[in-house]
Amino acid sequence: MTRKFKLYFYVLPFIIFHNLIYSYHLNSNLPNDKPIVIVGNYKILLGEFSERYFNYLNATGIKDNPFTRRSILNNMINETLLTHYDDNSKILNDKNFKDEIGWSKKQTILAYLKNQEVYAKITVTDDELRDAFLRSNENIAARHLYATTEEEANNLFELLKIGIDFDFLAAQIFTDSTLRNNGGYLGYFSWGDMDPAFEDAAYSLNIGEISHPVKTTYGYSIIKLEDRVSHPLLTETEFIQKKSHLERALKIKKKKTSERDYLNKIYNRKKTTFNDENIKELFLSLTETQLSSIENRKLKTSSLLCAKYEGKSYTQSEILKRINELPIYHKEKIISFDKLTSAIEGFIVQDKLLGIAKSKGYDTLPVVKDAYKNLNEYILLKYKKNEIADRTEIPDSLIHNYYKENLHLFSSEDELNVQEIIVTDKSLADSIRLLLDNGGEFGILAKQYSIRKWSAENNGVMGYAPLSRFGMLKEKFWNSPISEIIGPIAIGNIYGLFKVLDRKPGKPKDFNVTKDQVSQALKLEQRNKIIMDYIENLWKKVNIQVDESTLTNYKF
Repeated sequence: MTRKFKLYFYVLPFIIFHNLIYSYHLNSNLPNDKPIVIVGNYKILLGEFSERYFNYLNATGIKDNPFTRRSILNNMINETLLTHYDDNSKILNDKNFKDEIGWSKKQTILAYLKNQEVYAKITVTDDELRDAFLRSNENIAARHLYATTEEEANNLFELLKIGIDFDFLAAQIFTDSTLRNNGGYLGYFSWGDMDPAFEDAAYSLNIGEISHPVKTTYGYSIIKLEDRVSHPLLTETEFIQKKSHLERALKIKKKKTSERDYLNKIYNRKKTTFNDENIKELFLSLTETQLSSIENRKLKTSSLLCAKYEGKSYTQSEILKRINELPIYHKEKIISFDKLTSAIEGFIVQDKLLGIAKSKGYDTLPVVKDAYKNLNEYILLKYKKNEIADRTEIPDSLIHNYYKENLHLFSSEDELNVQEIIVTDKSLADSIRLLLDNGGEFGILAKQYSIRKWSAENNGVMGYAPLSRFGMLKEKFWNSPISEIIGPIAIGNIYGLFKVLDRKPGKPKDFNVTKDQVSQALKLEQRNKIIMDYIENLWKKVNIQVDESTLTNYKF
């Protein structure tokens, strides 16, 4: 490989769009089956590059230019190197990876179903277009950070929260040199110019405010609003020029409502029966340990019915099996009785939709199979990035310096020792509160009435636990006077009475104890450099031949 093939840009995040079902048929002056690059024994065809490049330009608004062509082609080369010229056996045998692959197959089929049965049938009236046109007379300026997954977006948001500079993060994540060097600045745009979800979030911000991660058509964005400028009334000529663009934006904005209407049409919630007691029992069993390690637990689940819809039964064992098959980021969202019930209903709706899709033959269509294949490749690359970062060794001296510079990040979490009584009936909870107010012994009442057996056996005492474990109640508990009765508080369909017995403020952890955590935090901050260095070494090991003439001269 000659020097001119060296990496020009950061290679990540890989530009794979989850919900890309429709293929873009691009008119090129060259045949689509012409190889644009040969990586070892693998060919990347001009048609594959054209589609990827078109999608990238469409998503970012960047104009065609030689630098971006090279960047996108390098991304595709990097993906080929990681997929075919590195050892991926550990990932391919990883249970979480297999779960996510299985989940992605269902999601690909459902995405195509939604495209055909919902999105393709959305219409926009002329009055709606004119209303949107009037709203587009205010321009805003914004910058953003882009991530392909919710997990990556949340990691970026956490870094912003602890004070990492927006411009610094933009320099780490963008492949495009302009966005990398200008802090993700997108310039001024008006309503209808950007992804609808992106616009809705951006227009809702105050100048200088930063959004939480926003799910868009192409991934996730964290947005910072820079400026607002109002313009005079627009002309009819401008309306005609913007009409098709506004129509597309309005259709996308109608997606959620149209999805909801479609679901209401094919799924009747009134026909679903839930057994709250059996769901409650399952949830209490699940909360004994982390949901993320659910496959390692031997719960005493049974054929007890949790839900039933149109003759299909969903037992505790069936629900546990379905949860076990979820990607880990979905498992970790099941943190309450209500979340578990919602997950069960989600399984019911998913089964209904998959049944419709399969009856129409959508699951066997080549376009769906191709989308599934592309999504699998994306998932593999996501796991590959994590593996590269995780196995990279960083010198102890750098880890220790990072620890000293960020001591607030490596302190033990505040802890609480709380006593609880959990019941299922509001009137019973009120009666217990009355007994407590009149001198009743909390521990005795917990033993007698609380449904959470493991704490009831200990007089309701939960023992010291991290503050974060108490979720939405953590601030209330932390600020509560010691031994003061709290509640009853409704938590989904159960009711709790609580008493804070003691609190322990967090303290800086010993470096030797928290060294692994410090190392992971440092790797996260240096993640892109670690991955880029790793891939550059792969470039040196594999013969890569780029057709420079085709890359430079081909036209859409």
